Amino acid sequence: MHKTMKPWKGNAPLAWIAAFAFFMAVSWPHLSESALPFIGLRNLTTPHVGWPLALVTLFMALFLSFPSLLSRDRLLICAGFSLCLFLVVTFYVSPVAAIIFLFIGANIIRETHIPDSYKASDVKGKK
Repeated sequence: MHKTMKPWKGNAPLAWIAAFAFFMAVSWPHLSESALPFIGLRNLTTPHVGWPLALVTLFMALFLSFPSLLSRDRLLICAGFSLCLFLVVTFYVSPVAAIIFLFIGANIIRETHIPDSYKASDVKGKK
């Protein structure tokens, strides 16, 4: 039985929100010619931290937006990647900015979990 993955259930919109927020934060000094008003997120305005995180978040949002690319294994890799981003952003920027990656990773793991009853019926069918 093939389970269709539904990216718009919560993962893709969260990734797009994160990408938009990171791009706004990293371009803030260029757009407003002032410092980012949120002190905890000012590390995102440094080019060697902000731009790579914004681009990686954009790539994750793009990946999650194409259902034809999504399989259970690919989603689990994306969940691990999201949880790694959570750790990186927590240490380099702020736990507040990182929480969205924790939500994305946990939501993907929750959605891709195979219940024990499904595993048992699958094993019976193979005998």
